[in-house]
Amino acid sequence: MKKVRVGVIGVGVMGGYHAQNYADLKEAKLIGIYDRDEKRAQEVAEKYQTISYRTPEELIAQCEALSVCSPTSTHLEMAKTCLEAGRHTLVEKPLATTEEDAQSLVALARSKKIVLAVGMIERFNPALMKAQGILKKDVIIGIKASRQSPLPQRITDADVIEDVMVHDLDLANFLAASPLESVKATAERIATEKFDKARATLYFKSGTIAKILANRVHDTKERKLTVTTNNAIVEIDLLNKKLFVRSFENINEKQHIEIEPANQLHMELKDFLLAIRNKRPPKTAGEDGARLIGILQEVKRKI
Repeated sequence: MKKVRVGVIGVGVMGGYHAQNYADLKEAKLIGIYDRDEKRAQEVAEKYQTISYRTPEELIAQCEALSVCSPTSTHLEMAKTCLEAGRHTLVEKPLATTEEDAQSLVALARSKKIVLAVGMIERFNPALMKAQGILKKDVIIGIKASRQSPLPQRITDADVIEDVMVHDLDLANFLAASPLESVKATAERIATEKFDKARATLYFKSGTIAKILANRVHDTKERKLTVTTNNAIVEIDLLNKKLFVRSFENINEKQHIEIEPANQLHMELKDFLLAIRNKRPPKTAGEDGARLIGILQEVKRKI
């Protein structure tokens, strides 16, 4: 089938990965890239045998679809430019800086009848995807998430909620599949002027309760998710891609479920391209991205 003509706006670390994966995907033809750092743009273009455009508008004019991987502060402007031009758009998280702005992008994409996706890569974690097959038969009662790591060498202007907790806020909302009712949250500054450690408890209308810990000043790396259902306890090691299940019928026996290795970004971008081709919503739709910003803002308000 005909390949989707794609481009990447912003080729820093994450944008570089987008370019790499588009170059490898059989569903895509990487038309070109844009970055305000011309030297970086030229390096990436040469590496993946594509073109570095002088302006985002020139790139947009040549594409059917784009990934927006520029700095967060530019997401609204860049995504709006792509959507107004009628181009299918995937925006790296967050979709925008406020829920109101994110909803405006969702409405614009809907009016143009084009795909708007958000880069929420943890949804494509193979351990989580395998766990979904188990969880869909049960009622989820509780979710416990722990995401911890040493202090990164390159600190951005984002706090631990925006930078780290956001992943598990999305997974909790995704798994609970229910409107959020209320939030409790606390946070502390430890090594920087921003919050470095935070805890949040989300109460969903379905009765599901999610407790989330995010810490970027920990000794070691950890990304774990434990889901308690009416039938079992499902333990998901998101970092090491491992899955364990303990049935309440035999609580002392932990079953190890085999996981097939997978490139999460490859799967996310392929889903975006197939959504365009098959005229269906992507697995990480713009509506989900807007809802996530609302949850994140509520957590920050409670702190």
